[in-house]
Amino acid sequence: MIPLPKAICSVFNELHCATMSAMPGIRCTLLPAYSVVAVSGRDARSFLQGQLTNDLLGLERHPGLLAAACNREGRVLEILRLASRGDAVLIVVRRSLAAPLIARLEKSVLRAEVSIEDRSDSLAVAGMLDAAPGGAWSQAMAAAGMTMLVAGPRRQLLVGSPLSLEAVADDADQATSDDWERCCIEDGEPAVHPETAGNWIPQMLNLDLLSAVSFTKGCYVGQEIVARTQHLGRIKRRMLRYAGPAAAVFRPGQALYSGQSQAAQVVASCDGPRGMELLAVTELRYCGDLLGSRPGSSELVPADLPYAVPTAAIAFDA
Repeated sequence: MIPLPKAICSVFNELHCATMSAMPGIRCTLLPAYSVVAVSGRDARSFLQGQLTNDLLGLERHPGLLAAACNREGRVLEILRLASRGDAVLIVVRRSLAAPLIARLEKSVLRAEVSIEDRSDSLAVAGMLDAAPGGAWSQAMAAAGMTMLVAGPRRQLLVGSPLSLEAVADDADQATSDDWERCCIEDGEPAVHPETAGNWIPQMLNLDLLSAVSFTKGCYVGQEIVARTQHLGRIKRRMLRYAGPAAAVFRPGQALYSGQSQAAQVVASCDGPRGMELLAVTELRYCGDLLGSRPGSSELVPADLPYAVPTAAIAFDA
């Protein structure tokens, strides 16, 4: 049994603030590269239902719902995590993409009763690693004014005031933002950066395999292209994982090569104690090849993802 963090205990009386079971070795890090956008108002959910790839009817059951915002050509502009907080929907998005997201949503409001605001001045984001808290833990966080978003079997996001998140981070084992990004890559979760916004449809980023796309919810921006691609079953590029040498530098959107042929584009990369971890959208004809940062090089080795990527049924063009 591990005592609750002081930030949580401070809002409980003695009856509630005993101890709660939690997994030992939980690591926590503040994530300043992420912003919080709040969409509130009577029409908030119906409005977002027409903007995002996932079905917001599942939001209450799945705090931390993964979704994408696309342009009209079905290309992913942002990847988001969503949670309900009172009458608002909180959106966790990379800070570099928050302003374009807000500007585009505001243009789409029309007559809907919706308010859209960047709450990054009052709400910060932290990441918990090696964490699998149950419902009681989530309720305790809510009682302390924080919102928990489930990002994976061993990853949780916390949204709360900077002071409360700093207290939680101080109470847990220390991690870094690089640790968080590396775990995202190991879990096969894609990222979109300003350099790659609009490059790929959701299936190329495996968002359909991560339950981030609903094919039954109805219309949203880009839905026609995304649905047509799915039903035709001719997805020639998929995001794959690679391992490489330590201290190598790869930029989002950078071209990668199989022999002399351009074969892939970098989605995300992070250096670590075991070397480079990298995700890349790869033409499936090269899915088993070594890749390199320039023609003829081969420093990147295919690595496993925690989910199956369908390749056998794809029709490859010569």
